[in-house]
Amino acid sequence: MIQILDQRILPMKKLVILGAGTGGTVMANLLRKRLRRAEWTITVIDRDDEHYYQPGFLFLPFGFLTKKQIVKPKSKFLPKGVEFIVAEIDRIDPAANEVWLQDRTRIPYDYLIIATGAWIQPAETPGMLDGWRDTIFDFYTPDGAEALAGKLKDFPGGTIVVHVNETPIKCPVALNHLCHN
Repeated sequence: MIQILDQRILPMKKLVILGAGTGGTVMANLLRKRLRRAEWTITVIDRDDEHYYQPGFLFLPFGFLTKKQIVKPKSKFLPKGVEFIVAEIDRIDPAANEVWLQDRTRIPYDYLIIATGAWIQPAETPGMLDGWRDTIFDFYTPDGAEALAGKLKDFPGGTIVVHVNETPIKCPVALNHLCHN
């Protein structure tokens, strides 16, 4: 895209944001208000269009909320004037100022914000995968919360151990709520 101003041709500046979670969405909203539309394009890229209200994960295992109640389209939270691309990112080529998508599409940028979020990594803790989502659970993902819900549904009673193996954890408020209620 180009802009004609005072008979000069100026290229549009391109801002690309990787991730449409909380961080990427906040930046897209803030910068769309501050950057002139005639001068800037803003593109957000994320692998899917599902935004989960993550504190709700704590309530899924106990039946207080359903998955449907805590998920909305990410695109709903992005402002007008922001392009949203749902695609897997293959790599960033900083020398060429390009983001490569899995389908080999290249997205050029002048400025890049990486806001891809945090992901749990159970494989990094020895023994964690032995019984993962059978006897060992997380509630930091929709799949983990639903697996824990299934296990608790058939739980005959006894002892449950809540273990935090490393800090900082993704949502300390949720852990505090679980431990004190």
